[in-house]
Amino acid sequence: MNTTTSQPPATNFSAWVWLIFWAGALAYLPTLLTERALFGMALSNTQLLNLGLTQINLMLISMLGALSLNYLTGCAGLISIGHAAFFATGAMAAAIFDNQLGWPFPWVLLACGLSGALVGTLAGLPSLRVRGLYFVLSTLAVHYVVAYVFLEYQFKFFDVVGIPYAAPRIGDFELNTPVRWYAFLLPLVVLVYLGLKASLQSREGLAMQAMRDHELAATSVGVDVRILRLKAFGLSSAIASVGGALFAYYLSNVTSEAFNISFAIQFIAMIIIGGMGSLPGSLVGAAIWLLLPSIIAGLSPQSNEDGGFIGKMLVENRAQLVQLIFSLLVIVFLIFAPDGVAGLARKLKNRIAAWRQRS
Repeated sequence: MNTTTSQPPATNFSAWVWLIFWAGALAYLPTLLTERALFGMALSNTQLLNLGLTQINLMLISMLGALSLNYLTGCAGLISIGHAAFFATGAMAAAIFDNQLGWPFPWVLLACGLSGALVGTLAGLPSLRVRGLYFVLSTLAVHYVVAYVFLEYQFKFFDVVGIPYAAPRIGDFELNTPVRWYAFLLPLVVLVYLGLKASLQSREGLAMQAMRDHELAATSVGVDVRILRLKAFGLSSAIASVGGALFAYYLSNVTSEAFNISFAIQFIAMIIIGGMGSLPGSLVGAAIWLLLPSIIAGLSPQSNEDGGFIGKMLVENRAQLVQLIFSLLVIVFLIFAPDGVAGLARKLKNRIAAWRQRS
């Protein structure tokens, strides 16, 4: 009788290699961006794409917002344009529980998450009665209600200068440098991503996606879509609220104007570019949205030396050019790639697999 030892598939080995590579790259990234050198070899600002650790940290915070909105809209099928309201809820809750009550930072984050879950559940109540455009308008109404409350709270306790936030502490570990913020934010984003991924693979997560695809069919097999809608809103809003608190802490001072309707729309653009219903696409969309302006700005000095129309556009009309590029990106993806970058990656992967089978 012949016995053979089972070998792990090559795909699993390749996945582990890529995982180790990306883990090492992400661990080395703070050193690269702070020392502006790759293993001792100095790099120019252009070679580093004009990126710094501050942009990376803001990108990580935005990834929390993109993940939470894609979970709500792309996975649960509940379209919301009031995501800035939950960020504002987190910022306001952080001011109350930290600045005014003096709670420790971990408890503040927990309170921000619970506050966001409460506001999100209330915001999701109209989804039990209305659908489509009427529900979208209800989320817009929530945005303006929270924005008004934030403005009144700011003027009553902190005046027009905005709400100040001290550097948060976790025991003796104070988040007072970009490197320390990166060391805190990166694991948090990974944990949120893995948590949402596990949630979507659970029985309730599969039921939620069935509700998104065909609500009547999901109801016919015993799925309580009303409870699922509220749970999706509560979880999504809790994550966004924590992101809003971290956003406020990182900037150290925010006003109500920071959470305007444009702030909410940018998260919609992120998940359109990255891919509706794709958690990895949320990360890609947030990275493109946050880092592309810095990359374009990094091209400006070099383009200015070259002269010409492109150089003039990059130097004198950089903001307008960035907005134009983002607008075109959203339009192109909506028309030609509605599944976003994630959909394009899946198509490319399928074509490579088919080519390998033929060869």
